[in-house]
Amino acid sequence: MSRDMTVRLRPAVVADADACGRTIYAAFTDVDERHGFTSLFTSVQHATHVAKLFTELASMHGMVADDDGRVLGSAFLDEGDPIKSVALISVDPACQRQAIGRRLMQAAIARAGDARSVRLVQEAFNTHAMGLYASLGFEVKEPLVSMMGRPQSMPSAGTTSRMITTADLDECAALCRRVHGVDRTVDLQDAIKLFTPTALVRDGRIAAYSYLVYGGSLAWGVAESHDDLEALLLVLGGAASAPLRFNVPTRDTRLFRWCLAHGMRIDRPLTLMARGFYQEPRGPYFPSGFY
Repeated sequence: MSRDMTVRLRPAVVADADACGRTIYAAFTDVDERHGFTSLFTSVQHATHVAKLFTELASMHGMVADDDGRVLGSAFLDEGDPIKSVALISVDPACQRQAIGRRLMQAAIARAGDARSVRLVQEAFNTHAMGLYASLGFEVKEPLVSMMGRPQSMPSAGTTSRMITTADLDECAALCRRVHGVDRTVDLQDAIKLFTPTALVRDGRIAAYSYLVYGGSLAWGVAESHDDLEALLLVLGGAASAPLRFNVPTRDTRLFRWCLAHGMRIDRPLTLMARGFYQEPRGPYFPSGFY
């Protein structure tokens, strides 16, 4: 019997975090460096921190490919909100081309069941992964670039921002629905517990919001207008402990050029893919590494 035939898929548990972290770091470093990019994960410890966070979140379902106790790969499905998303799918570089990634993706899709949509963001230079996702029913919806840098401006006088609390969830959900047709309330609830979501307030209402997850890395954001989103990015840039990193839809010419004009640089190309429902955004936004 060939070695890959012994591989079984099972739910990830907190005790898998170290093994998942090592596999995530190895897999992402391998594909990034082969294409001339620096890995998004600065160390095994960084990847392990993320894996531990994901395995502990009730809204996240992890799956590992296990070969007699050895973790060969993993995938995480964010299933808290109506739109599900696949995050951090990885396979040990020594065990690739054995359909482990395909099996993990198929398991994630099966787990999502009759969800209205399943989404993901992938590195556009990883053509093997893009082909896999397309063969499983995902469609390209948005070209993205990861932008890095500190905006070379400060928020203008009179800019008002504050921390988001659970009392703001309905207002935030309404803004997200106006832009995307769906809300991400469970994600924001998790963020309130783990991070410090920030709202840009205009005329007494929330006009934009997002949150920092690690150093200068931003999650997703939505806004009523480009002015509001740009003001929020200036606030977050001033608060971050490191240069900002966030995903910009390149079809949003104003936001893209604003980032470039403020001294930010393009780090890598990305692709937002969806399986099922997708509404063209009706306002300025930027997606996370999930969607």
